Amino acid sequence: MKVLFLVPRLDKASTRYRVLQYLPYLDQEGVDYEIVALSRQSRNRLSLARRIRNSDTVFIQKKLFSFLDLYWVRKLAKRMVYDFDDSVMYKSGPASMRQQKRQQRRFAITAGKADLVIAGNRYLQQEALHFNREVRLLPTVLDMDRYIAREESGDKIGEVVLGWIGSRGTLRYLQDIGPALEELGRRWPGLKLKIVADDFFDLNSVQVIKKPWTAADEIADLHSFDIGLMPLTDDIWTRGKCGFKLLQCMAVGLPVVCSPVGVNADIVTDGREGFHATTREEWVAKLDALIADSDLRRQMGQQGRLRVANAFSLAINGPPFVKYLKHHQD
Repeated sequence: MKVLFLVPRLDKASTRYRVLQYLPYLDQEGVDYEIVALSRQSRNRLSLARRIRNSDTVFIQKKLFSFLDLYWVRKLAKRMVYDFDDSVMYKSGPASMRQQKRQQRRFAITAGKADLVIAGNRYLQQEALHFNREVRLLPTVLDMDRYIAREESGDKIGEVVLGWIGSRGTLRYLQDIGPALEELGRRWPGLKLKIVADDFFDLNSVQVIKKPWTAADEIADLHSFDIGLMPLTDDIWTRGKCGFKLLQCMAVGLPVVCSPVGVNADIVTDGREGFHATTREEWVAKLDALIADSDLRRQMGQQGRLRVANAFSLAINGPPFVKYLKHHQD
């Protein structure tokens, strides 16, 4: 059996975590595969057509084709699987009504023409079920052998590091809770905020540690946090997010505070692996409780790591991924 993976780019997180990390499982099962980054192959349709024709399954990760491009891909493909882990049916930034409708049509056609759709969370699964009955749920998962538990940071109170990993496109969600963080900084003069990203901002009462993201330092950066943050607004785009940054923090044993939006509410049970927070007052109260209690941080961090290992680990979700590619049904 041969699988052709069509991905947007090889360096995208969705490619790394929803395709590349599963390859050892395909090797174990004797499945042959090829990975093509569409951004580099878009001008060479003859080469791509040959690859599609010679594959048993074409796995499209996140990319939405135009109607004409999808037509010839579908015509050549023996079997087509579409995988997505974001609200790709909607434009994330400013867009006209015409652009939004075109995006939704592309998603409807792509999902509808697939033999199988794999969705990253229940919200996305429900969106895809409008156009295809064969939709499976497969969360974005982590390799727990890579995400090793952080060492205990002792019983420090107040002088803790709040941590956030993201990009300039999502930094606004962290900025939204800036007033809550400022209030906490006045309560706890030693409080720090570490931002691991490609853009940053400053706070008046909290020391901000600005660390550019690199793949090599990702685990070490997570280990430098004491509490993980994942604030979100509640809208059609954020409901499709798969809680990846939240899972990363939990995987290394960090307690977390998050907005209970979309899959976040499923990943974290309020009061067990961390806390839910919606209002400024809730962000202040929940973070204050964790800043003040190292035992609570330790307990919630242990529960979070266990939660990821039991439901969101590569070891648990690798076999279903292979099964979906090999035509097996639930």
